[in-house]
Amino acid sequence: MHRLFRTLLAPLLAGVLLASCASYSSKVDSGLWHYNAGLPAQAIPLLVEGVPALDAASPSDPRVPQGYVALANLALQDKKPDLAEKFFEKALVNAQTHQAGSPNTKRSTFNVVGMRLLGLGRPSEALPLLVEAARISEETPSIPRRLFAIDLDNMGIAQAALGNDAAADASAARAGMVLDRLEQTPLVKGTRGVVCYNVAYRLAARGKDAEAETAFRESLELISAGPEKWRLKIVAREYGKLLTKLGRSAEAEEVTRPYR
Repeated sequence: MHRLFRTLLAPLLAGVLLASCASYSSKVDSGLWHYNAGLPAQAIPLLVEGVPALDAASPSDPRVPQGYVALANLALQDKKPDLAEKFFEKALVNAQTHQAGSPNTKRSTFNVVGMRLLGLGRPSEALPLLVEAARISEETPSIPRRLFAIDLDNMGIAQAALGNDAAADASAARAGMVLDRLEQTPLVKGTRGVVCYNVAYRLAARGKDAEAETAFRESLELISAGPEKWRLKIVAREYGKLLTKLGRSAEAEEVTRPYR
């Protein structure tokens, strides 16, 4: 009787586990959707319940590090940096340990966390992550070369933040060479425009005004040809600051006016 009970119960328990896994999976899907839609109040309970459960049941699922990154960003928005730190660490551990079969997910996780740390003023912690993201994209043919160029540019931003201007310039130059070899689609032109902007920003900070102005102009032209027109306002603002510093306020007004 006991054996028969176990025989009958086994498929029932398996069905419950599958249903539970499916439930956690749907919670993560819904949580990520609400997070991307800018609805944190709805996203948080779904992700808090769903992501750790999905991590325990299926750690190689690419939504696991995505979910932890989302939770970390939500914690930062809620002014809970210690909690955010824990979620970022969980995302990195999962990416390092369980995403070997998904290099795009691993690269994306290292890149996103690295850039977030950079934005928090922690370039020494960000740089190793961004270097690893670039290594993965360079060595993985299935990852678009445009993303490799972006990873190199991100490395340059971190290197510059650490005062290593030579390394930053070299990373930007490599990014440009990668983009040179691609078909010059609007998306590629827009990416090149972002690289030019980051170079211009650094040149302006170093007092290399003439070179910075040339790079700002090129950035505006390239981003205008790309799909992310919202970036134009950022470039024009910084270019306007440079022109104002040079005593060319009328030109600064002309540059910035269309993007206000």
